Amino acid sequence: MPKFGFEATGIGSLPFKDPKAACRVVFDNFKEIPFWPQLNNRSFKEHMYCQFSEGLPGVVIDQMKRSMHIDSETAASGMEKAYQKYLDGDVEYFKISSPFAEGLYEFIGSFKKEANRAKFVKGHVTGPISFALSVTDETKRSLIYDKDIFDIVTKVLAMKARWQIRELKKLSRDVIIFVDEPYLVSIGSSYINIPAGDVVRSLDEIFSAIREEGALSGVHCCGNTDWPLLLKRGVDILNFDAYNFTKEFFLYHQDIKDFIQRGSTIAWGIVPSSEAADSTDPESIAKRLKAALKALEDKGIDASSVSSLVTPSCGLGTLDEQRAKRIVGMVSRVSDILKG
Repeated sequence: MPKFGFEATGIGSLPFKDPKAACRVVFDNFKEIPFWPQLNNRSFKEHMYCQFSEGLPGVVIDQMKRSMHIDSETAASGMEKAYQKYLDGDVEYFKISSPFAEGLYEFIGSFKKEANRAKFVKGHVTGPISFALSVTDETKRSLIYDKDIFDIVTKVLAMKARWQIRELKKLSRDVIIFVDEPYLVSIGSSYINIPAGDVVRSLDEIFSAIREEGALSGVHCCGNTDWPLLLKRGVDILNFDAYNFTKEFFLYHQDIKDFIQRGSTIAWGIVPSSEAADSTDPESIAKRLKAALKALEDKGIDASSVSSLVTPSCGLGTLDEQRAKRIVGMVSRVSDILKG
């Protein structure tokens, strides 16, 4: 595992409709770890759930209504084919085509000219828990409550990660894939009744697929969640909203210590991805992160041993373009301050 020293990267989504403009912002600000941008304002097909739905049996997409669901009957009849493609290791069957990821294809096309200083290339895939909680069948029932469909969702997403890694390795031998899991905040709540074992098995399957392809596995959760569950997963990078939830995260300092001692990395989502960014500046944010590292010292964790990345607290796809640009610039500047 490499040890990171506050390099900057992004989560995934940006508000731009023009892929060239989005990639320009990425390459200008994230020179060491550029990422391909998700452009949900360009097309519903680039929404974080729809974007990874190709190859999933029974998927029904309505672009006009900006909605998607799984038709149970069609899914049942297509399940065998999807499983066979999975067992055959046919990653091309599960590829992300250009109408679903114009940002990815522009990124690939522009990379060699724009990213000659890159240490890593970052991609992302929606996590199985968030996908299966958010996407429903035709009766509005979340997919996570159908074990067969939930299992094939996990396998399809694992294959999406594998396909991405193989494409991104054509650009750089060193690849990071974040598994985006905003809905992990719901696990353990009174509203969501999902066995923890199902959550663990699904996440582990994705992380294992990423590592088997020779990439670093990351997980992003932008709310408060069951941090020990993630810290014990063997994931290489944990990205959390450090602007809002550092105190909650630090409650599990022994698990954090074990995580760091394994050589894993904390990606500090220290720059707010909201209007809160308008009332702060890079120097204040850097000071905030230094204070967090001092708090780890106070809990018996050597801050100099912590492998760290700097990110926004969440994706920026719902913001206006000017605010997104300001936040991206702030992430880059905070990284420079902390490296200095």
